[in-house]
Amino acid sequence: MGVSKRQLQFAFGGVALAAVAIGVGTLLIREGGEPERSAGTGVSPGTGSTFVTVSRSSDIAVLELATGRTRLVTHASDRYLAVSSPTWSPDGRRIAFAQQTCPHCPFRIAVVAPDERSTKSLRGWRKDANEPTWSPDGGRLVFTTSHEAERELALLDVREGRGRALGIHEDAAGGGEVESPNHPAFSPGGSTIAFEAETTRERTRIYLLDLVTGELRRIENKAAGNAFPAFSPTGRQLAFSQTDSRFAWDLCIVRLDGGEQVCLTRGSANEVEPSWSPDGRSIIFASDRADPQRVIRSLYTVRPDGSGLRRLTKGFDAGAPAFSRDGTEVAFVRRRIERFRR
Repeated sequence: MGVSKRQLQFAFGGVALAAVAIGVGTLLIREGGEPERSAGTGVSPGTGSTFVTVSRSSDIAVLELATGRTRLVTHASDRYLAVSSPTWSPDGRRIAFAQQTCPHCPFRIAVVAPDERSTKSLRGWRKDANEPTWSPDGGRLVFTTSHEAERELALLDVREGRGRALGIHEDAAGGGEVESPNHPAFSPGGSTIAFEAETTRERTRIYLLDLVTGELRRIENKAAGNAFPAFSPTGRQLAFSQTDSRFAWDLCIVRLDGGEQVCLTRGSANEVEPSWSPDGRSIIFASDRADPQRVIRSLYTVRPDGSGLRRLTKGFDAGAPAFSRDGTEVAFVRRRIERFRR
């Protein structure tokens, strides 16, 4: 069974694969009753109902793991600001991310110091740019770019301020056309980029692109959907999320030498956006497992063997976590929980 773009967006709680989520979902909670999901314009909630949703605007926040304290490094305040995909520079001095400053504006890549709120847009790419990831040497960013509903990968030379598109179209292994690449990630050595992409067979697969030879390798499995690839610090394993006909996303690991795939979570929750700790001993990810209605996400860590599950955040929606280079902090996208009575 294939996974369409629409089904992928729904499974992520309204988070669009091409860009940052703006509206994650809406819950309808009736006083004195059980929560139920709002069906949209066709629902008439009646008197005494409370709508629970997630803010359209978002911020980049940093979580101190030792203290549990969270600080904002951007500040949407009363203005519109949507952000996505924070990624730490190798020296730990900057966080790159994508931002959108109006609902119909393109996304642009910006950088901010983790202890400041002053952002700076990067030069060298005038088109839409989203989902950046820093190269291990700090000299490049790989990201997705869109033009007239077509999405592709691009590389930006940060020092020179020059960008170029990476043309990827055909799966040589027979999987058909490779379309709409998403969530690129550099290997620790910087020579390979992992990403997910749709194929003409209506599946979402994970690919490895060799930047030297241009060779494209597909990660094989039987799941209908695969997303959010993340290299382990050694480069020998890949963490990612996968789904099937249930449209619930499980957190999995696969060895890149052809070893067996192991899923660390199973169930009805959506476990997405994994990121490895620098020492490889834990994986952080976003999950809606604490919310029965699958709207509000929190951050969790788990060991690569599936043990030691730990919840890190609550009281707001949290996604797209990324460990700092020393493993003491986590940058993530934070959204307010909003409640409306009618």
